[in-house]
Amino acid sequence: MEIQITQDLVRKESITPNDAGCLKYIEEFLAKRGFVNETLTYGRVKNLWSINRKPGPLLIFLGHVDVVPTGPIEQWDHAPFSGHDDGTYIYGRGTGDMKGGIACFMSALSRINPDDLNFSLGFIITADEEGPSRDGTVKVVDELLQRGEVVDYCLIGEPSTIETVGDNIRIGRRGSINIELEVLGKQGHAAYPARVDNPIHKVVPFLDKLLSEVWDEGNEHFPPTSLQLTNISAGVGAHNVTPNNLNLKFNLRFSTQITGDEIQTKVTNFLEAEGIKHKIQFDLNAKPFYSEPKLFTEVVQKSISEVQAFDTALSCSGGTSDGRFMAKTGCEIVELGPKFETIHKINEKIEKEELERLTDIYYQILLNLNEETNN
Repeated sequence: MEIQITQDLVRKESITPNDAGCLKYIEEFLAKRGFVNETLTYGRVKNLWSINRKPGPLLIFLGHVDVVPTGPIEQWDHAPFSGHDDGTYIYGRGTGDMKGGIACFMSALSRINPDDLNFSLGFIITADEEGPSRDGTVKVVDELLQRGEVVDYCLIGEPSTIETVGDNIRIGRRGSINIELEVLGKQGHAAYPARVDNPIHKVVPFLDKLLSEVWDEGNEHFPPTSLQLTNISAGVGAHNVTPNNLNLKFNLRFSTQITGDEIQTKVTNFLEAEGIKHKIQFDLNAKPFYSEPKLFTEVVQKSISEVQAFDTALSCSGGTSDGRFMAKTGCEIVELGPKFETIHKINEKIEKEELERLTDIYYQILLNLNEETNN
């Protein structure tokens, strides 16, 4: 079933923030299993909140159906929304990120009767994860908190696997801050250096400090904070004219050992130390979060071990996820999904066997959590 559901979802061209009928498809599936569905719309974004309520704790499965653009379609071996099956892989945009994960949890749910569970089971599915993430999970979480909804556990189907399904699960994510810098100078003739103020020359010592800075050492679960320059532009296109300004973009992925404010202060101090005239914008688009491993993490670890016969690794690596919004509820969060090797790339694909094993693990999680909540 997980293979068919993956193909059905991939064939819907849900480029963010359009869900392209994916939410309706999932809603109809859940309605047949006793879930109460509600569409929460904010701006142009539709979100699905669905629940099968029981007296016990609440587990939410969190996911997104929106996908990034395909890139040049002619470079794909198979049409990006075809869900092509070559016998080993299913191809298509969103197979790994993250329609495959959603399909596996739906398939796992089809193996049980939700009425037999000792806990409430909910779904939050958004179409605003790959976009600005302003009208998706963040708004749904705020709405649920206003209603007094208490969330105990959250399972996120984001791609987390490195080599073999379940070999890596995430219990947190790094923060992300985007910085746009304009270095101000004075344009002029290259032959008269005393009469120009070259922003390219001025930015070099600043970049040296920026790239050599050790922001932190990380910790047990988080890798050290890292910085990447993503764009630099200057000049008027002539060899003999110095530019009036230089524009630079960079991004830091940071651990819980440092804050966005501390990063902002350091960057500002570097600029002031070099006497650089500038304009700068800081966009803290994600704070880091960490979910302390407790009962639910143990359930997930046990389930992976029972299905795959190995112990999983706990990490807080990767990009951002909507787990940062769920952290606001205080629930225990685990991210477990397929490989991330081909996500966002041309020819995104997922192994059929990978889908089957992930479904087995999700099913085992439901069984094991049911056993724990029955004690």
